[in-house]
Formats: sequence, C-alpha cells, structure tokens
Amino acid sequence: MKVKKLSSKGQIVLPAELRKEFHLSKGDKILVEKKGDEIILKPIKSLNKLKGIDEIDDASEILKKTRKRWDEEFEEG
Repeated sequence: MKVKKLSSKGQIVLPAELRKEFHLSKGDKILVEKKGDEIILKPIKSLNKLKGIDEIDDASEILKKTRKRWDEEFEEG
C-alpha cells in the first residue's frame, strides 16, 4: 500500500505499476465509490479496449460477467 498526497485541486496520482496493470492511460474513466469509511476506485473499460474480444475463447461468457458486474456497480451508485 502506498500513501499519496492530495493536490490543492483534490487530485492524486496513481502509481505507474497500477496504471500498467489495469491498462489505464490519459482520458480513461474511473468509478469513484464510497463504501462505509473507504473510497473505492474502479476502472471503467472503454468499449474501444474491448475491440477483438470476440476472438477470445469464451468471449461471450466474459462479456456476460462484465455486463453483470457493470450493472451491479451502477445500481449500487
């Protein structure tokens, strides 16, 4: 776990290793969620990044699970 400091505008910088692991880049969106006394950050996958997913084995199952997770996350918010 790393400690980050808020800027005067309330911004934080995500560590490079997390940006790489989650394939995040400039302009990507992140869902900010409050759960109890915690702040949860969840990357929102761009449809552009899903290009070619139909060529992956079990793609339809992956898409179903992703859609279900997104629906649950947005219903909670």
